[in-house]
Amino acid sequence: MLLLIGVMILNLVISFLNARNVGRVWAESKAVGGWVRILAWCGAIQSAVGFTFVYAIVVAYIAVSTGYLPPQMLSVLMSLIYLLIIIPAIGSGIFITIQSWINFARDKSLMNLGLAGWNTFAQAYNTYNAIQSFGPALDTVQQGLGGLFDGDEDSDNSSMRVILLAAIVLLAGVMTTTVVIRRYEASLPVSEEVRRGNRDLQYR
Repeated sequence: MLLLIGVMILNLVISFLNARNVGRVWAESKAVGGWVRILAWCGAIQSAVGFTFVYAIVVAYIAVSTGYLPPQMLSVLMSLIYLLIIIPAIGSGIFITIQSWINFARDKSLMNLGLAGWNTFAQAYNTYNAIQSFGPALDTVQQGLGGLFDGDEDSDNSSMRVILLAAIVLLAGVMTTTVVIRRYEASLPVSEEVRRGNRDLQYR
């Protein structure tokens, strides 16, 4: 339990830092566009995924503890949320990993090498895990939400509650990221390249 709480706190901190850093460059990324803008969106997606993961655990625990959701539907809820976030997480992670190696190629420091190596490991692990887990998660969701179509009123209610909770959790993750980005938007000075209208990113 303590390990889970520690992982949740770590995810909250990382997600907040991601959203804050994205917020600081959000205005500049809109002005520059291109690769910088893509990376800003990728950072925002990573932040939203992290917040959603934490909220999912908390909401699932409360829903089952209060009897709002049957215990057997817990895995269905978590599997549905996993399916909603895993593809955006992997897709945005690919761009971030590419950028980390670009940074190392430009500045061959030990820190940049460590970041590139860690991002590569994390991306490879997440991709491998997705390959192994996506199919079983999809089967769990399909079987768990089958009550929507079999005419069983109890199953139908549980299925609708799973969908509602998943939507709430996902929205909460996105909204939290949005609030943090807006709070820190344009908190760093806009670069000279942007002020001069220079969109050449060769040396950025």
